[in-house]
Amino acid sequence: MRLIADGLPDQPVRLSRRRRFAPVAVDVDGDVAATRFLRRGTGCFWDEIHLLVQNGNGGWRRLGGGGSSRGYEGRTAESFERARDDLASHQVLVNGGTAVWRDSDRLLPWTERWVRAAAVLVGGGIAQLVVGGRRLPIRYHGHLVVVWGSPRPPSVTARDAAGRTVVTATLPDDR
Repeated sequence: MRLIADGLPDQPVRLSRRRRFAPVAVDVDGDVAATRFLRRGTGCFWDEIHLLVQNGNGGWRRLGGGGSSRGYEGRTAESFERARDDLASHQVLVNGGTAVWRDSDRLLPWTERWVRAAAVLVGGGIAQLVVGGRRLPIRYHGHLVVVWGSPRPPSVTARDAAGRTVVTATLPDDR
């Protein structure tokens, strides 16, 4: 919740025996949010995304989330940071996921609201990701999280340092 309120720290992603979690990315779309962390595990690290919704009192309620260490066994947080080095300059990779919750403020018991998030990795030539009206700056490691609460996924525009559009894509619709 502090990550949503204060944004990402300026420090690089570092994990150690004492520091088991490191913030990687955050995105807020109205009343829904997603945070992305690296978590140190035994012999690997976990890439975790947490989905949240505003609780109506100015705070946030965690809906859930998850992560995976698949493909990361034996890798380090430093290799996570260098993952964008393997991409072409203007390449964008996307992995998606969803969550659903019942909104207790709704009158009909069968109505559900969906929150979706996608993990994104961008190449070194991309300086900014535009999602709807939000501008997401690219950190040095190129990893982001994009969240949306609408039924259809938003389009994403990747821009270079000069502000030119280099890639436009729609996030996956895995309903």
